[in-house]
Amino acid sequence: MNPAYPEIDWNICQACDPCQARLVCKTRAIVQPDPGEPPYIDFSRCTRCALCVITCPCQAITTQNGHHPA
Repeated sequence: MNPAYPEIDWNICQACDPCQARLVCKTRAIVQPDPGEPPYIDFSRCTRCALCVITCPCQAITTQNGHHPA
């Protein structure tokens, strides 16, 4: 079974500069077009590794089933 794709909750996201989750994404699936705006995930690039979920300091990124690692 494949893990779920991550989701960014824009109500929680602080649009960090630099976005830590974006920095750890090896496939560059996290895109932040403008500094200060929340990023989004390009699912065509995402490998569902969950590094972004683990790295986001605001815990704004979860899997689609709402889970976030403790």
